[in-house]
Amino acid sequence: MNRCAPALLWFACAVQTSWVIINNASLHRSPGLDPPGVIILAVFTAYAGAHRRWRWLSVLARILMAAEFLLAVCDRFGVFGSPGTSGVSWGDFPHFVDYTRSMTTFLPGGAAPTLAVLATIAEIILGVALLLGLRLQLAALAAALLLAIYGTSMTISLPAVEQFHYDVFVLCAGMLTLATLPHASRIADWALVKLLGRPSGSVPARSQFTGPQIRAGREAPLEVRASTQPAVPRPRS
Repeated sequence: MNRCAPALLWFACAVQTSWVIINNASLHRSPGLDPPGVIILAVFTAYAGAHRRWRWLSVLARILMAAEFLLAVCDRFGVFGSPGTSGVSWGDFPHFVDYTRSMTTFLPGGAAPTLAVLATIAEIILGVALLLGLRLQLAALAAALLLAIYGTSMTISLPAVEQFHYDVFVLCAGMLTLATLPHASRIADWALVKLLGRPSGSVPARSQFTGPQIRAGREAPLEVRASTQPAVPRPRS
């Protein structure tokens, strides 16, 4: 999985890049060259190639994903304007329920309000978790699953190109890559240490013993303790 996830991200970025080029060259489907979409594509393409070398890209990737979730929630509650305002996708929750119904045509229409509420709750929880780096591997894996559901639903119920407007599968593969990184839960702490210039005192130092190590709840072997204790001078007779 550790090798498959970056490969999937490379493939998703290649397909998304091809779509952007073809759409702007000949198809001219709305929204066209979307600056936020281009930024997301550029960041996750760089992340696919250098996520192990430049760990700060992992921080940037999860912050972008968190922003996508939280800004989408703000949109559906009218924070950016009413329905029909330029740059606003929904503008209120009833319009988001209608959109949910349109992308789940394979389910009963009455399920749309419940699905819209569940999706909103999930996006708030995952957005906050990714932003703060809480349970990062679990949050990234859950975000990848949620985005996979979104992308599949869009492909089935809407025109297949609809998911390209939201970089759904690029974000999905990016979160899957983040979830499979070793020590992903420490990425946020590492970035803060670098950003604030703190000494790496939080990282446990290596043991001074070259022999057997002291384990929790156990004493060091007798020869190790004897070698590390200071010599006590013998009293003169």
